Amino acid sequence: MSELAIEINPQLNKEKVKTTCPYCGVGCGVVVSKKDQAHVDIQGDKQHPANLGSLCIKGKNLAETLDNNNRLKTPVINGEPQSWSRALDYVASKFNQTIEQEGKDAIAFYVSGQLLTEDYYVANKLMKGFIGSGNIDTNSRLCMSSAVAAHKRAFGEDIVPTSYADLLNAEVVILAGSNLAWCHPILFRRLREEKQRRPELKIIVIDPRVTACVELADLHLKIKPQGDLILFNGLLTYLTEQGYIDFEQVSHTTSGLIEALASAKLDNEKLADIGLSQQQLQAFFQYFTQHDKVVTVFSQGINQASQGSDQGNAIINCHLASNKIGRLGCGPFSMTGQPNAMGGREVGALANTLASHIEFDDNAMAAELAKFWQTENLATEAGLKAVELFEAIEQGKVKALWIMATNPVVSLPDHHKVKQALKKCPLVVVSDCVASNDTLEFADVILPAQTWGEKSGTVTNSERRISRQRPFLQPFAQAKADWWIISELAKRMGFAKQFNYQSAKDIFVEHAALSGISSSKATRARAFNISAYQNLTEQQYQQWLPMQWPQANAKQIRLSDQSIFSQQHYFHQDGKARFIAVQAEATDALLDDEFILNTGRNRDQWHTQTRSGKSATLTNRHAEPELSIHPNDAKALQIHQGSIILVENSLGKLLVRVKITAQQRAKEVFMPIHWSYSNNNQGSVSQLVVAKVDRISGQPAFKHARVKLTPVAIRSEAMLVVNKPLPNALANYQVEQKISGGYCYHIASKEAPQALYNKLCDYVQSHESIQATTTCLNASEPRKQYFRRTYLTEGLTEGKMQAAVLVGQKKHDLPHGWLSQFYQQAEQASAQRNIISSNSQAVQAKKTFCQCLNIAKEDIHQAIDSGELTLSDIRSKTGAGNGCGSCIGDIALLLNNRSEKFKEVS
Repeated sequence: MSELAIEINPQLNKEKVKTTCPYCGVGCGVVVSKKDQAHVDIQGDKQHPANLGSLCIKGKNLAETLDNNNRLKTPVINGEPQSWSRALDYVASKFNQTIEQEGKDAIAFYVSGQLLTEDYYVANKLMKGFIGSGNIDTNSRLCMSSAVAAHKRAFGEDIVPTSYADLLNAEVVILAGSNLAWCHPILFRRLREEKQRRPELKIIVIDPRVTACVELADLHLKIKPQGDLILFNGLLTYLTEQGYIDFEQVSHTTSGLIEALASAKLDNEKLADIGLSQQQLQAFFQYFTQHDKVVTVFSQGINQASQGSDQGNAIINCHLASNKIGRLGCGPFSMTGQPNAMGGREVGALANTLASHIEFDDNAMAAELAKFWQTENLATEAGLKAVELFEAIEQGKVKALWIMATNPVVSLPDHHKVKQALKKCPLVVVSDCVASNDTLEFADVILPAQTWGEKSGTVTNSERRISRQRPFLQPFAQAKADWWIISELAKRMGFAKQFNYQSAKDIFVEHAALSGISSSKATRARAFNISAYQNLTEQQYQQWLPMQWPQANAKQIRLSDQSIFSQQHYFHQDGKARFIAVQAEATDALLDDEFILNTGRNRDQWHTQTRSGKSATLTNRHAEPELSIHPNDAKALQIHQGSIILVENSLGKLLVRVKITAQQRAKEVFMPIHWSYSNNNQGSVSQLVVAKVDRISGQPAFKHARVKLTPVAIRSEAMLVVNKPLPNALANYQVEQKISGGYCYHIASKEAPQALYNKLCDYVQSHESIQATTTCLNASEPRKQYFRRTYLTEGLTEGKMQAAVLVGQKKHDLPHGWLSQFYQQAEQASAQRNIISSNSQAVQAKKTFCQCLNIAKEDIHQAIDSGELTLSDIRSKTGAGNGCGSCIGDIALLLNNRSEKFKEVS
């Protein structure tokens, strides 16, 4: 067995392990069982209320991501391996020295929704309770902090008042800035199943793009960017003018309605400018007003804006005004992106919250917190939020930074500035489960942390449901739990008594007990309360069943659907909710040569591909990042499908492949976030995003960057398949795709095809251990400028594929999708001939469309071309979409695209 192979926990020999998926905020339960000595089998947990046994394409392929490649074996200081004791002593002494010389605010932690709640808790406790600074913030700042701000302003506390049961009991579901089909696939699947049961269920999609969500849409509002605030202010005005607000009833439970209405009315006059027809507006308003049960799901399209908090409050205002909140099937529903973004909010890991939903301005509760933690050094003011934190580092105000389980060089806006900040910082400590990524290049100290499958603790999903992550693998080498690393460091800094934890359970029960403390002088009560679990035993912790908070009474624990606001009691001091007067700010007009750049997620990838990028199944669908652009814009720029284009603004520039689609609005482009310098020599799209943040939440506006586009003259395209990753770039444009057994590099160059071919062949023969006995299959056609060569080993492993070089003039000359299975499919002579076939289009048609059931792309297109033009007919004829269901939306997008092309021809 390879030293990088996983080592299965002996417990898995005896029984299956129930844990929670490490990807999105749905929080699906999974069941892990032993397959053999080096592999596990992963299935959905039929008893977990979030997913009832279903898994999306990412969840179904979790087993493919379990290996120890790119894992750190031991702590490292300045490039030299060290013992844990030496590394922790070094960091503790540096931190204490920094505090003594520069003050407590010269230290900061930047943490992550990939941490478990127990990890989050001790990190926040150390920084705010004992170092005494508010300088701990989380990468969740980048995805849901505007929703947090909206909740606090409206409800008095960060409360998501809805559950998945509300979504499934609604009469109308509005998806506002939420690509639920790709970002929270299991919820979308449950919504699809509910619509099949109840066709009268209405679904409205508010999104500038045609996404997979449109499959279910009764109404798609293809709104202009930043038009959401105006739209919901228009809805609030409509509620007033049409008599849908019971002012007497609303006045008993809320305040601020009159001011909110006055502000909304000013925006109502701008409705004609947001890209929607009068008929669409009327349909939307009537769907909302004429149904009793409405849920509005909102996510990054709302949050990641310069007025993200205001947009969240505009949505909440409409629900408060119409009394569509606090009842089954009603409410505003903020969907979190990460598996434990909610857990970080619960413990206080955002810089502007103290702990356990206790705010900095609540002096009475702060005193109780200090007493509970046994500290005299509790932070008294909010710390630096993510973007301003890195600005402070660049300015020299923060001298020591600890980054945990996140990759800010890729994920933060204007990453050139982030890099400059890290270069200047005297001490950068990174604890992570990988040995290399874009951020680790700047680390002075690297600490090996455990990864999913090794970690033990809890996570909280989007509906406030706390579930366990349980270990089923032995920790790799010297990897340690994050809570252990933080606690051991705290002991060395002088806080041994308060961080003497023996297990994750010890931390959880302290977290639970803290949630129950109160003060008669407190400015507000707290909804977050899980004190029912403060006396939990180790056995009870191990046997934990997924449950929703609040849970304040151990004798009355209910696992599901804890209703909030059903009594119309809120958590401001007067018990009322607040309407927030919001109004859209003017934006500068788009210049003739400018485009609005929108960023977001692809279906099959996760964040920066640290985990999902290891799966050949998941990389097969989106092998490269693509810039989606409308056909009219492509025609004006004289670019074709699959060409390379330069995207740039004052911050940076990158080359990216073009995807022409009518599903994109004109003068707007979209690019996914998952690529970085780790797998793309052009870097990440965040380098083009200005660090403009919401004035309240500090969340960056990732959806509205302005860029210019310039066609690039590319003379040759190539695919290089090798066993080992390339150490350096070989061409202008180069993207790495992990495939089964090796790597496929997608290359574009300004060199002539034959020159590029010769260069790549020279590289293979120099670096891929090509022997004299190696067989080469050549099928080059110089007149067509198409060059192909494969390398096969001989001897005992005769016929085994070793490498391949394919070069042509255009991307469509190459069999790009099918090669992801190169090392598996290329063992038979027919497959070997296919690889170097001149008919690349025929080979490409064999690309897998439905990953679960191995259904080829050509089968789907043949069904569509034969006249099978309904989604159900195509599923029935081909079988596609009958596995995890992730590709159902993709079939719908193909049908939508065909419909758009038909309109153009007509």
